Amino acid sequence: ILSTLLLPTTGRAKVLGFDIEKETNDIRWRMSLVSGGEFSGYGLLTVEEQLWMFALFNGMNSLDAKNKIDQLLEVVGLEDARKIPLSELSTGMRQKMNLVRGLMTDPEILFLDEPTLGLDVEIARDVREYLKNWIKSGQERRTILLTSHYMQEAEELCEKIGLINEG
Repeated sequence: ILSTLLLPTTGRAKVLGFDIEKETNDIRWRMSLVSGGEFSGYGLLTVEEQLWMFALFNGMNSLDAKNKIDQLLEVVGLEDARKIPLSELSTGMRQKMNLVRGLMTDPEILFLDEPTLGLDVEIARDVREYLKNWIKSGQERRTILLTSHYMQEAEELCEKIGLINEG
């Protein structure tokens, strides 16, 4: 509901001060969503092409997109995979690419659902470190809403934690 993919059946909600039912586009231009294990994209495109396309869809210019792709692929250890078609990526590599896609536009709010699912221990640690630095460098303009089964990850990344039990 907060990511604007579903409408509430009852009640009201706001994200960044915008009503989720009436100001959906205002929210969507300021947010990004990365879901663990998702297969997003077009299998014929390479990692680099896919990221560049999504960046342009979201209003970035080509030069900024290419620079951001270079920076983020290095963070997640995918710089050598930039020319590989999505259809040939492992689950972990696909998850890294999805995370890069989510960070490309420097959103104000980043919804992360199991962001380190399928990542090896070292890359997962690097991703958490990058996210912590990303939040700090945003000068209180950035929020991550994280869902995770990994309590260590939640404790490391979050200021506030809520638990859902049996539901």
